[in-house]
This record gives sequence, C-alpha cells and structure tokens, in this order.
Amino acid sequence: DPYDYSAQKKLSFNPNGIDSEGLVRTNSGEFWIAEEYSPSLLHLDRNGKVLKRYIPAGVDLKGTDYPLATVFPAIYSKRKINRGFEGLALSKDEKTLYITLQSPLMNPDKKTGDDSRNTRVLVFDIASEKVTAEYVYRFDIATEFDPRPKMKPDEMKISSVVYLNPKELLILERTDWVAKLYSVELTKATNILGSRWNDPATAPTLEALEDPAKEEIQVLPKSLVLDLSTLKGMPDKIEGVAIIDRQTVTVANDNDFDIDERGMDGDGNNPGKGMKSQILVISLSRPLPLQ
Repeated sequence: DPYDYSAQKKLSFNPNGIDSEGLVRTNSGEFWIAEEYSPSLLHLDRNGKVLKRYIPAGVDLKGTDYPLATVFPAIYSKRKINRGFEGLALSKDEKTLYITLQSPLMNPDKKTGDDSRNTRVLVFDIASEKVTAEYVYRFDIATEFDPRPKMKPDEMKISSVVYLNPKELLILERTDWVAKLYSVELTKATNILGSRWNDPATAPTLEALEDPAKEEIQVLPKSLVLDLSTLKGMPDKIEGVAIIDRQTVTVANDNDFDIDERGMDGDGNNPGKGMKSQILVISLSRPLPLQ
C-alpha cells in the first residue's frame, strides 16, 4: 500500500501510476516505456503524453486518463512483485519491440517462481499492436553464475535488452554483484505464444520445468559476449546497456539512491555508503553482429 512522506497517511490507488524500467525513443521523437508493476507497455508522444497503455488480460486499471489495450497473456499478471517488464528494445526498422520479463512468473506460486530458471521474452508488432512471439530465456545456474555463499536462484535477473539484428538480441543477465552480456538467437527458439504454457491450468507450469527440452521447448540459445564482473572497477547492480557501435558498449549501474540498508543514524539521517551512479564505456574484443 502507498503512503505519504510521513508514512502515516495511506494514499489512494492511482491507476496512472507506473514503475518505469525500459525506455526507447523512435526517430520521430516518440517514446515506448516498459514498466514492471502491471506489467505493461506504454506509448508516448514526443511531449511525453501517454497515447496508449498495453496490459495483460484480466488486469483492472479502470480510471486511467488514456486508452488501455489488452494485448498480453493473462498469465503475466502472475509477475513477481517489482520483477515485471524490465528490458525493452526497438528494432532498427522501428516496427518491432522486444520486452523482457525480469524474473520468472510466480506460476503457480511464489516458491516455484523463486526456484525457476525460466523467464520469458515477448515480441510486439507496433503496427498491429499485437504480441507476435514469446520465447523462453533460461538463466544460468545461480551458484555457477555468481559463486557467492548461499546464492539463490531468485537473485538471477534480466535487466536490459538491446537489438542487434533481426535474428539476435543482446541481453544483460545479472545478480546484484555479477553481470554478463549474452547474445541470443530468436530463430532457433520455440515460439510458445498461444500454447498451453500461457494457460494457468497447465501443470506442471513452464516455470516449474527442470528441462524445457523434454517438453519440446527450445529455449533461446545464448552465447557469452562479455563477463562484466571480470573488468576492474565495475560497480554492483549493473542494470543498463546501450550500444555505441560494433566495438563499443556502455553500461550503467543503479545506486538505489545510495540508501544504506542499515537504516537511519542517531540524527534520523541515512548518509549512504557513497555509491555513485556511473556510466562506463567498454571496448569489445570482438565486433557485435549489428545489422
């Protein structure tokens, strides 16, 4: 529930509210935003006015001051809190959007989602305003990806996606301490859109599958482009990625407002730990397959 600055007065629900995460800008100056609460996709004009918001079937957002369109499968309402749509990429021809789900759905329950390695990537056709494909992205084993003591599967996240070419995307897979860039091949993965994996009655669920291949699901094949944690000076919580050219990428961290989780000091202040927001420019040893 939302509260005001005093943490005493409860605020009413605002259906226009979003938790924006992914952002792309078109050549004409319009914007698309992916947000993680509903989760939903928003189309904005060049002045920032919301033209339309796209939501999963069954999500109730009555009272918005802009049009709504139900386009995403209802199962996406099972998104983990604060772990809905996170990454957003726009194709070079500006006809297609690619949307990544940060974490596996709580499908059928939270424990299954927390233990799962299977999250989802959606393909959205802008002209028809329809989802045209849905793919499975399989996380690495958490303890192998980030060998810290007691590393849990639910620490694994997708935080960013970038378009490379019509067949490939660049995806940022991470924990709060380790981040890696992978390229994935869309044409070699199974399109599960409209299948039983969108039906909440399916058991076991997609998120519960230990080996999707046994159910004839080819997950997105991925190839390591760069292990960011091997670079000196790389901060924690890398969440943003952008491509400058074939040989150069930039990454950005989230410093969480430099709030110290230990809480307030004796004067009622939270001095933080001095964590700064950073943008780092990285030269790659191999060129990216941009088209």
